[in-house]
Amino acid sequence: MTSNIEKSFIATLRMFDHRVGFLEHLYGKPAMATISLFSGGFYTGRPQIRDQSHLLGIRINEQSDRIKPLKLHFGHTPDGYILTVKNQGPYFNQVISNHWLDTVEAVKPDTDSPSKFVLLDRYGTAITRDNLQAEHTPVCLKLESHDYLGGIKIRSLPYVYLGKTEERSKITFILSVVERHVPDIKR
Repeated sequence: MTSNIEKSFIATLRMFDHRVGFLEHLYGKPAMATISLFSGGFYTGRPQIRDQSHLLGIRINEQSDRIKPLKLHFGHTPDGYILTVKNQGPYFNQVISNHWLDTVEAVKPDTDSPSKFVLLDRYGTAITRDNLQAEHTPVCLKLESHDYLGGIKIRSLPYVYLGKTEERSKITFILSVVERHVPDIKR
């Protein structure tokens, strides 16, 4: 898959009062969670302990002052942007995709159907590189499923995740453009 180079760019996603990043960076590695599985309202087995280090989340600024901003390549497609991690580390060049808990995670770039995100301004108008004039722009991210990206808390788990929310619970991020002219990324 090849991104449209003319409309792609690299930027950071931040918030005013929270840090955005992988759970391992926000809370320490490994970011473990005990998950109880339910189906149709019925308990379906023993709780499972899972490493959730690769999931994205948020944390209040004063609790995580050493975290670097989340740097992403916004690879343009006709349906939205494919977000590829550009922070150095274990998730470099992995794409952000939906997770089964309605959260978002880093996955290998050769995934069959990477998630696509639409950038929206405060009026709900789609933003592309063409109309992204300011160096720092408030944006919301909308998934192709028409859900917004927001902070979600899963009962009994210690983290605040980034994941699918309704419009009233969406997060407004600060998008800061780092590079407007980026080489095409082959997947």
